[in-house]
Amino acid sequence: MKKNLKKQLSIVLSCTCVASAVLTGCGKANTEADSSDAQKESTSGKTQIAFWHSMSGANQEVLENLVADYNASQDTYEVVAENQGNYDESTGKFFNMANGDGSAAMIQIGEQNLQSMVDSDMICSVTDLIKKYNFDDSDLLEQAVNFYTVDSNMYAMPFNSSCPVVYYNADVFKSAGYTELPTTFEELEEAAKKVAEENTDIKPVGMFAYGYALDQMCTNMGSYIINNKNGRDGRATEVAYKDAMTEIFNWVANLRDDGCLQSYGTDFENTVSAFTQAEIAMFISSSASARNIINSSDFNVGIAYLPVPKGTEAQGVYAGGGAICVAKGLDADVESGVMDFLKYATSAEVQASWAGNTGYFPISKAAYETDTLKAVYKELPQLEVAQQQLLASKVSDVTAGPLLSQLPQLRSDIATALEAVCNGGDVDEALKTAITSTNDAIATANQGVK
Repeated sequence: MKKNLKKQLSIVLSCTCVASAVLTGCGKANTEADSSDAQKESTSGKTQIAFWHSMSGANQEVLENLVADYNASQDTYEVVAENQGNYDESTGKFFNMANGDGSAAMIQIGEQNLQSMVDSDMICSVTDLIKKYNFDDSDLLEQAVNFYTVDSNMYAMPFNSSCPVVYYNADVFKSAGYTELPTTFEELEEAAKKVAEENTDIKPVGMFAYGYALDQMCTNMGSYIINNKNGRDGRATEVAYKDAMTEIFNWVANLRDDGCLQSYGTDFENTVSAFTQAEIAMFISSSASARNIINSSDFNVGIAYLPVPKGTEAQGVYAGGGAICVAKGLDADVESGVMDFLKYATSAEVQASWAGNTGYFPISKAAYETDTLKAVYKELPQLEVAQQQLLASKVSDVTAGPLLSQLPQLRSDIATALEAVCNGGDVDEALKTAITSTNDAIATANQGVK
């Protein structure tokens, strides 16, 4: 599809500004680095490669250690890792710089940024680079490759994959008679009531409005998020989640009406704090924070698959989290260095260590057979749940996930709608507003594509 790049970049930039507060996987970054640092000549004589990322907190430290280990492992390239804010902020800067001086050679994106990156025409086909550099991609996890593939071309190298899971206080639920967390909405409602009866000083369910988790819950229920087979069979023109999202919102409304729900707006940090301080017994968030949540809790933390309505067969989730895009027009030595780093970053041992120290799951199949990861999962079996949920997912257009440049806005709209419901609003009215807002944004964006 030929695009008017100037007009398309305008649309892409507008989409990145919509929902930077509704984040994926890693949370909001704390600092920004000066991108000019990556353009300085290396005193070691190595070819420098600017790597823009969006990791923060403990996960940022793990990533920086990974990069340092790579730099120490060879004498040719030096990767300079630069925090550029959350995924939407970072990609917005990337578009603004238009691959000019000081821009990234490779950039970590959130899954919600994929369509915008493809539309921008500023990144390479990773599939083409794999062929050019004889990169062995046979070890990459099929479910992760499935998401980042558009028209038979993979446009981002899977790296930090995650999915939403249910975090729960296993001790509290055990005291209410549950050794395992129920798997359906209806059973969880009953469990919440029992938790409330047994523990008057704790709210059974904490909720922060997280659009990413909501669209993944729809996916797990077998629903497309947008039409045209999630945008994989042609550009999406409207949302397709209404029926599934209505069931989810009604479940939340029931928990609210039963007095079993504590809402935290869109505040991830306060939700996690409430959980680790045993003020709430369960909540839904990305597996990316699993290691930190477990380490911060003085009780037994359980992790479970996303629930579904009674009678619905779980279809699984798509590989959310992040991946790495490669800029077009790089010098040959820089491009070669990027591919060398990606080979390292996706290798079995590196992915095993990365997963064990974060909560992301490996995108290398061989990583699951390493002693490193086996030892981690033996110590903390909860960390294995996220990858089991993904590996159990059916590979289909539904679980390929939504391909939409307005995905950040879609998530922001449904998060706003959920927040309204948590605060006593009507389910149908809240969703009507969300759907209208997103559909209008899709229509406007599609006008910029020929």
